[in-house]
Amino acid sequence: MLLLTVGLQQASAVNNGGVCSAVDRSKTFKGVCVSKAPCVAACGGEGYPDGYCFMDVADPDHRVCMCTGPCSPPEPAATSRAVRKTMIPY
Repeated sequence: MLLLTVGLQQASAVNNGGVCSAVDRSKTFKGVCVSKAPCVAACGGEGYPDGYCFMDVADPDHRVCMCTGPCSPPEPAATSRAVRKTMIPY
């Protein structure tokens, strides 16, 4: 529980003074991701400005396309549960 509390405090601090980046697995990319360009193209079609190849944790021999972009502004009724959002300090 302590780690969760510390993690939430750090995310809040970064969100107030840093950059928030949304990360999501591509829903349209097919096959193994071996080159960034096709991944970025697939992510662009999904509304993300960038993407990269990432090793699938469940299957280390398989690389997946991950899409990235700025976090959208918080919704008025948003809960504290953030899904697939990673705070990246600069």
